[in-house]
Amino acid sequence: MSGPALREVKDEPGASRPGTRPDALVAVADRLLDGAVVVLATWTVVYHASLLLGLRSTTALLLELVLLLAAAGLGVLLPRSGRRPVAGPLAPEQATPLRWDRAAIVTAVAAAVAALAMALDVPWLLVWPAWLVAGVAGTVCAVTRHRGAGEGPEREHGPSAVEVWVVVACTVGLAVFSTVVLRPNPDDLFYVNWSQWVAQHGEFPLRDTLYSDLGFPLSNWPPIASYDGLVGALAHLFGTPAGTVVYIGVPPVATVLAVLALWRLLRAWRVEHVVVAFVAALAFLMLDGTSSYATPGNLFATRLWQGKVILACVVVPVLLVHLLRQAERPSRARVGFLFLCGTAAVALSTTAIFVVPVVAAAGAAPLLRTSRRAAMAAFAAAAAYPVGAGIVTLALGGRSADDFGLRRQYRFDPSWFGHQVFLTGPMALLAVGAVLLGALLVPHPAARVTTGVAVVVVGLTFVPGASRLTYDVVGLGPTLWRLTWACTVAALVGAGASWAAARLRRAGPRSVVAAGLAGTALLAVFGAPIWGEDANSSFAAPPHWQRGPASRAAAAWLVRHAQPPSPVLAPDGLSITVVVTQTDVNVVAPRDYYLDYLRDDPDFHFDARLLLWRFANADPTAATPDVAPALDLLDVRAACLYRDDHAAAHVLLAAGYDRGLVSKNYRCFRR
Repeated sequence: MSGPALREVKDEPGASRPGTRPDALVAVADRLLDGAVVVLATWTVVYHASLLLGLRSTTALLLELVLLLAAAGLGVLLPRSGRRPVAGPLAPEQATPLRWDRAAIVTAVAAAVAALAMALDVPWLLVWPAWLVAGVAGTVCAVTRHRGAGEGPEREHGPSAVEVWVVVACTVGLAVFSTVVLRPNPDDLFYVNWSQWVAQHGEFPLRDTLYSDLGFPLSNWPPIASYDGLVGALAHLFGTPAGTVVYIGVPPVATVLAVLALWRLLRAWRVEHVVVAFVAALAFLMLDGTSSYATPGNLFATRLWQGKVILACVVVPVLLVHLLRQAERPSRARVGFLFLCGTAAVALSTTAIFVVPVVAAAGAAPLLRTSRRAAMAAFAAAAAYPVGAGIVTLALGGRSADDFGLRRQYRFDPSWFGHQVFLTGPMALLAVGAVLLGALLVPHPAARVTTGVAVVVVGLTFVPGASRLTYDVVGLGPTLWRLTWACTVAALVGAGASWAAARLRRAGPRSVVAAGLAGTALLAVFGAPIWGEDANSSFAAPPHWQRGPASRAAAAWLVRHAQPPSPVLAPDGLSITVVVTQTDVNVVAPRDYYLDYLRDDPDFHFDARLLLWRFANADPTAATPDVAPALDLLDVRAACLYRDDHAAAHVLLAAGYDRGLVSKNYRCFRR
């Protein structure tokens, strides 16, 4: 690009020239994200080798350091194509205007039907067919427009000063926010306990650490994800509990990466108004709370210490960016980095086994137009490690503690998990509309195709019976809802906001400002903040663990008065705090379904543990004379109950226990 066209771009008010400080910020941000991918990917290889060879955590960290230094010396850490000038909005010769042909009209109408049906919580029969129609029609429209898109050179265009300040302010502000919000989550039960074992012993356990010291099989097998091992290895190296690393160290770092990944994806899509898109996407995330566990907002800054949430918020957007760059300009270096992205995804969660191949297929789809070989190479590179991890998991008899075939059968119902992700009301209307219209409104031609394909795949999971079929065949089941991560809902909300701002700009800047204020007001009225009580969140002075102070105090009392190997008894939340804090003292039952996989082991005493779990969690039908023999069988020396559970307290006193700690939430006993 040269001559008047280039001068016009460089002279645009607020735009930065290549080499200026705003461009340097973009380069630093992108390098941070790519560097995080490299660290996670190389650590995954080292970790899996350590599992096979029985290496200790410190040795694994030394190998990781050597591997990173060697890679840095060879200059292969980051793809060279990432060093080119920053790309801005699409030039006229590259963009393909939206034509309201038959496919586009069908997409818009079907999207409106699906969004309204989701928002009004009408029978699911009106949701999933409309979703699939919108997805297929949108994909057809995107492919058609992609064929007509120009392949001209990219414009050299850096971010404006306003954009840079907004990004910096949001990044710093949300990083601070992640350190002051308190949101205990029961999913930490297995993973932080596993990390804590590594922190205390310096080895990666292959057997149970919840109920015994390696006496039973692991509840989640095999331990494929390497992130928990990295947390434990670092904690062991620095002589600190794993909870300090995962609850205090990780959230601000992961939040910074998540915000920068969102910004990077919007820039890669070449949205016209990046600031509008960026702010709209973050506003949506911050107000997409409620008690639902699966909304994009509830999988953001208040849970960014968990590997699966880092996968959704950081690695998936980065993978989409590199797939898009490969579609723009295929290269062997980029193919290699796609392999690193897929490997990094496996580091964070076994969810990568089925999410990454879908993202890879959607991201490689635009390449089918020019080269099937290039498309297959991109897909194979990104999906190789996740697919390999899936094959190994099946070969080793992989299992999860949550047996979907036995409990909470309603989770197989797509109308249930669909609303868990997209909710109802205006927020559902906004989210579903943005997702289904993404194939029309995302500016980049290749990204439109990727979005359309992802929407179709997610739509297939909404078909009644699909989740049950996948469970019967490969054991996935209700976890299929995580395929919605491929849609990057918040980013699509931002892209839609940018598209609307571009149309409103014709009416003058005041119209854009007024629309922005109106949209913010609507989100504030109909949205639910992710820091609110509905989301089980509150504020606490940093630094703090993601376990409440009352729970930590009671857990410390139990640990002091326990007599290992005898387990302690407590309600679910307190039991979880006990096992994530240390591994010397075990618990009777941290959650009921974590018992199921050992029900046939006579040494586990399944029936006694289940009875005591019901008893500790205030089931009035469990306070029977059978409790005392169960306590004796498991040799429980210390127990805590809810403070207002007087019936259970009388049972413990009658069984020979003495009163101990009394706190705001708990009443504890010892024998």
